[in-house]
Amino acid sequence: MSVIVDGPAPSQESMVHLECIHVLFDRTLALDLESLEIGAGERVFILGHSGSGKTTLSRLIKGRLRPSTGEVRVLGVDPAARESGARRAIQRRIAMIDQEFHLVPRLSVVSNVLHGCLGRVSPWKSLFGWYPVAEWEKAEEVLEEVGLEGLGHRRVETLSGGQRQRVVFARALMQEADVILADEPVSALDPELAEDALELLVECVSRRGVTLLVNLHQPEVAKRFASRLVGLANGGLVYDGHPEGFTDEDAELVYRGYRRDSARRRKRDDRVAKSLEAKASHPDLRLVVP
Repeated sequence: MSVIVDGPAPSQESMVHLECIHVLFDRTLALDLESLEIGAGERVFILGHSGSGKTTLSRLIKGRLRPSTGEVRVLGVDPAARESGARRAIQRRIAMIDQEFHLVPRLSVVSNVLHGCLGRVSPWKSLFGWYPVAEWEKAEEVLEEVGLEGLGHRRVETLSGGQRQRVVFARALMQEADVILADEPVSALDPELAEDALELLVECVSRRGVTLLVNLHQPEVAKRFASRLVGLANGGLVYDGHPEGFTDEDAELVYRGYRRDSARRRKRDDRVAKSLEAKASHPDLRLVVP
């Protein structure tokens, strides 16, 4: 399978910036990143087993989660900003494709797709389905782009799994975001449909020059579509580079190597938890994790 990529090449402009990140759930360190920088137009596929920190990373970038320590910036702004106006503004520019589709089954396909433009239309009008003509036209264009032309009137509950996945993609594209996050977007599809769906998603975002981050379990599939691979293991960064440089040894480290060191990880998590507790009591202290 080949991927036809149209659109601008990735630039050096920073879209996502994370620095000195610790995310602690109870006394478990879910994410421990010294730094991560993602440029405009990159297609970054994030690899790791369940519990490696992939979803936590996506939630940080989307602004659904605040780090225990550290700085997150998307387009130069904190996506979890406490000021509601700033937060709404940045959220419009970050689209999220969740593992669970979060479609409204009894609504039509086009109605679900139109939910992608909620950030730029009047809230009370959208409650009644009163969208501008231009938005309806755009929704139809996006449906044609993802291969669902003529199905806009169908209720989502009548569609196949593969068709529903395309509705989710269309809704994300309708948002006109600068960054699209996809958390295991094809886990519910069989392998052939999954690769077709990823190829479609990559083609659509590449035409727009959008920055794409995809969480995935399968290295060989990710290598086919990514411009960059990031490997996580137990919350830590263990690979960051070109797909062609990802070796069997790297895969071993990402998927199996760190599992053997559970006692050391528990001690590390404990040290981080104690450091964060000390910093909470004495805000002027600098956090140093041994």
